This record gives sequence, structure tokens and C-alpha cells, in this order.
Amino acid sequence: MVGSSTNLEPLPAHRVAAEAAQVAAYRRMAPGRRLELAVAMQRDARALMDAGLKQTHPHLSAEERRREIARRVLHASR
Repeated sequence: MVGSSTNLEPLPAHRVAAEAAQVAAYRRMAPGRRLELAVAMQRDARALMDAGLKQTHPHLSAEERRREIARRVLHASR
């Protein structure tokens, strides 16, 4: 959402303008392209979570990391 803020303070004008430009760019994209980007962002987010888990919990197997990532995504918690 343009101009949204989680701490209830107004966003700086440059952030509002950047977010508005990003929303406009997404609206100009074909639906298939937006889906490709969403899939890529999800893949990247999971890769970052996996890398973090490898660093903070090196004892976890790949399967245990996969399950932990799924738990975090499904429950939106740490």
C-alpha cells in the first residue's frame, strides 16, 4: 500500500514516490510476468531463510531446514 507505515509515522516523500512508481510498474506488467516475479521472490526468500538457518543452526539437515522454512511460512512466525 502506498505510504503505509507500520509505526504510524508518515513515510518520507521519496519512499512514497518510490512505492507509487513500483506499483505503477507492476500494473503495467502482463499477469504472467507478475507471476514470474512473485515466484522468483518466494524462491529467493526461501533461499535466504535456508542460508540463515544453515548459519544459525548448522546441525540441521536439509530436510529439517526445509520443514522449518515451511513452518515459518505457514505460521508467519519465527
